[in-house]
Amino acid sequence: MRSRCLRLLLFVLLLTGVSVARLQAAETRTPTKDGLVYGTADGQTLTMDYYAPLGKGPHPIAIIIHGGGYHGGDAKSGSEAYVADFLAPAGYAVFSVNYRLAPAYPYPYMVQDVQRAVRFIRYHAREYDADPNKIALVGGSAGGFLSNMVGLLNAGGDASAVDPHATDPIDRVSAKAQAVVSLYAQSSFAFVPLNADVHRLLDPLIAAKGEKEAIREASPITYVKKDDPPLLEILGDQDEYIPFSEATNLQTAMHAVGVRCDIIRIPGGKHGTGGWNKLPGVADWEREMTEWLNARLHHKGPIGAGIRARVAE
Repeated sequence: MRSRCLRLLLFVLLLTGVSVARLQAAETRTPTKDGLVYGTADGQTLTMDYYAPLGKGPHPIAIIIHGGGYHGGDAKSGSEAYVADFLAPAGYAVFSVNYRLAPAYPYPYMVQDVQRAVRFIRYHAREYDADPNKIALVGGSAGGFLSNMVGLLNAGGDASAVDPHATDPIDRVSAKAQAVVSLYAQSSFAFVPLNADVHRLLDPLIAAKGEKEAIREASPITYVKKDDPPLLEILGDQDEYIPFSEATNLQTAMHAVGVRCDIIRIPGGKHGTGGWNKLPGVADWEREMTEWLNARLHHKGPIGAGIRARVAE
């Protein structure tokens, strides 16, 4: 009955000259604050969007990192920014970040940008009634690679490493996260053929150090260690780009050093969250993800608002 109603709606829209593209555009979320500046790098302004949480603070923080094949996308990219729809109502202060893109800015520039975002948000957390000691990274695709990398690098304040004369106090703030969620994400470049997107990211490093060393240096799994934060991987088992073994390999490596790593499998799931709600019997992954974050960050908040309705096709 629901699918028949949707077909009728689309037919009416076509008759009245309203396009499906406009219908989809109308669903685009609007941040509470748009284009907040979190830093500058190589003359470029680095910005992020903010989605205010519901409920009383102090709130845990979720930092969304968008996908786009390392060379595209932005803070409003729907497949990743969608998580703001259900995390903000659950009481999370949500920030969705932009970062510099390859090939103009290959590895490790975007890693450094995300670390800067973590530092900036932690430094200013109290201004948003947020808890600087409860930060989760949530990335998808290329952003999932970045959430894995920044989470596993687990970097402290590094003003001395960047510039011994640095005066920006944000550089001295930790870039450590307390939880990491990666959606359909690369954990290693060693077991997947290097496609054009990855070459945009890694070619300068390959030229400088050779392919084997470049892959080792740029793979998140290289940095697994016992003091890393817990990690949740969410991945479809029919993903066109990321084999499911990327999740299980990382889980095995993290369990070997005694760090929690959980997986939510999306049966029949392709790359990106957009079609998951149409799959038969799909896991209630949004609720499971929020419950997982709540447990790791010791947070209680209502779960359910903003989650896409399941649509049987």
